[in-house]
Amino acid sequence: MLTGLKIEKLLKSLIFIGLLALVVIIFSQKIEFTSVDLGRHLENGKIVWQNQDVLFKNFYSYTEPDFRFVNHHWLGGVIFYAVYLAGGFKLLSVFNILIILAAFVLAFRLAQKRAGFYLTALLAIPAIFLLSQRVEIRPEIFSYLFIILTWLILEKAARRQNYRLLWWLAPLFVVWANIHIYFFIGLVMFAAQVFAEFLPPLIKEIKNLKIGLRAGWRAAKPWFIKFIIVALACLINPNTWRGLLYPFNIFKNYGYEVAENKTVFYLEHLMINPNFSLFKILLFLLILSWLAYFVFQKKIRFFDLFLTVFFSLLALFASRNLAIFGLIAWILIAANLVEPWHFLKDNLSFLKPASRAILRLYLAIAIFLIIIIGLVYLIFDARGNNNFIKSSWGWGLYQGNANSAQFFKENKLSGPILNNYDVGSALIFWLDGQEKVFVDNRPEAYSPEFFAATYRPLQTDQLKWQAVNEKYQFKTIYFSHVDSTPWAQQFLSRILKDDNWALVYFDEWAVILLNKQIYSAEEIKKLTIDSWSFRQKFRGLDARTDLRNKFHLAALAEEAGQPDLAEEIYREILIKDPDNSQALAALGYLYANRGDREALLISLKYLAQSLATGYKIPGIYNQMALDNWQLGEYQKAEANWRSALKLERNNNSAVYYLEQIRQLKLQGVLPDK
Repeated sequence: MLTGLKIEKLLKSLIFIGLLALVVIIFSQKIEFTSVDLGRHLENGKIVWQNQDVLFKNFYSYTEPDFRFVNHHWLGGVIFYAVYLAGGFKLLSVFNILIILAAFVLAFRLAQKRAGFYLTALLAIPAIFLLSQRVEIRPEIFSYLFIILTWLILEKAARRQNYRLLWWLAPLFVVWANIHIYFFIGLVMFAAQVFAEFLPPLIKEIKNLKIGLRAGWRAAKPWFIKFIIVALACLINPNTWRGLLYPFNIFKNYGYEVAENKTVFYLEHLMINPNFSLFKILLFLLILSWLAYFVFQKKIRFFDLFLTVFFSLLALFASRNLAIFGLIAWILIAANLVEPWHFLKDNLSFLKPASRAILRLYLAIAIFLIIIIGLVYLIFDARGNNNFIKSSWGWGLYQGNANSAQFFKENKLSGPILNNYDVGSALIFWLDGQEKVFVDNRPEAYSPEFFAATYRPLQTDQLKWQAVNEKYQFKTIYFSHVDSTPWAQQFLSRILKDDNWALVYFDEWAVILLNKQIYSAEEIKKLTIDSWSFRQKFRGLDARTDLRNKFHLAALAEEAGQPDLAEEIYREILIKDPDNSQALAALGYLYANRGDREALLISLKYLAQSLATGYKIPGIYNQMALDNWQLGEYQKAEANWRSALKLERNNNSAVYYLEQIRQLKLQGVLPDK
């Protein structure tokens, strides 16, 4: 017969397994190879032993091949390539899951020592969901593990005053400095521990500063010496002192804006992402937990306080840091709430000692049920909303993800290739030295002038395109149409209608076009996709693909001048999910482009429905304003633009048009009310 203690122990085991299951599900997402860095990492791991220029130069591009580049993640590529050789992309997916599970288990252990099992388990749930912000296979995953390992070693050394434990950090940082740029975070954490040892003796003797400084130095000296040694260990990398200082210099040569380096407050005006709200909730809870802690404790935990400020600033600075913030905030919040929880248990009458065993049992059941709800939610999320599960479930590549490269090789296509930023790393791996790329997704590996004067202008300016094309004599265009930047969309829309270029291949992720003036007429005739073939293949792809890629295909159809195919997809999505906000908004934009009165009214209907589902972004209000303006509904248009400004104070479109309205009112062209 199961006793209360045995039931509680069983529930604890089930809770922990459930938490691990949440992590596994969130990280079990198919790889969209055309838009991630993985291809370049694999190629690094393959050729670093053959040609070490890859460590110091922009090795893979023909546009700026000698541009100085600090390859700070080469060892990650070596590890990934070894795993790939052993078991392909599926094993890489499993390996990625194992690394994040290791980081999670260590973080759980760290939090549990401070806060006990139940508080740790409950707070782990939002932290796990926030991890969904960064599930791709990239060297960054090692930094998650190493950050937690560094924290564990520092805490154990401080608690036991065993400085010999710190020697383990030297080899860890040698590996870390060669595997990912976030080794600097570990150094900052170590420096924070040095100050955490230095400050208490100083504060204690604050009235006698000289004595306080001496006492602080005596306490911090062993830590400081080890810190210097660990920092010097980071010099053991191919770029030596440049590699050590690179984390502080990387943004000095960053000529391309990347979404993951933008703040949450910038991105939330462009997209709906539940992780942004989850981050704000955790940040608020973290601040609140510190306030609660200070109410019950007079002692300051300097190290934890510094981590709070540092990792909060990292997450506020760039959305790429939301996931690691979740891991750190989880531990800190749990530690801060221990004393308030004990106070409640000791002072509330219904939490008497006799009832605490029952309370723990109820708490365990509640947490387990929350986890079950989370697992069920993720299952439905993967099939519909894609809030946390962005890609199809599974391991390895999407079905057909590499077909474009196979087409390129089978038909003996060649360069010079014009490719866009997103697909560069995939081409580096797929073409394996057969062709160099025009650009890839390493902003730091190209001069800012390249992006400002060549890459972006050639996509938006026809004259610049002609000049760059004449310079490089592009033979093939290999482009990821998933690229959502305005310049990429503008370029694709133009080039797909250019009579000098023939569309010969497309799928959910990429298009390939051939220069009719360079390839033979026979090759062009053989490979060209005409309008009928485009529609047939398009519908075949639509039938096999998932929700995310249906939107990619629909966008391609619009750019290719076949909006009816895009409308087919949007309506197909709405049949299964009538409240799909993205599909409603897309239909609104689609009808707005037709321009006639009836279409504008239909556009407004769909845009309003999208807003009603919660898809409240400035772009929706801007489009509604333009629709109303064309319909002569000037007051409604003004109200729409003002709604856009409420969401985004500096929305350029709304600011511009509202100023135009103000000028028209002053001129008497429009009524004041």
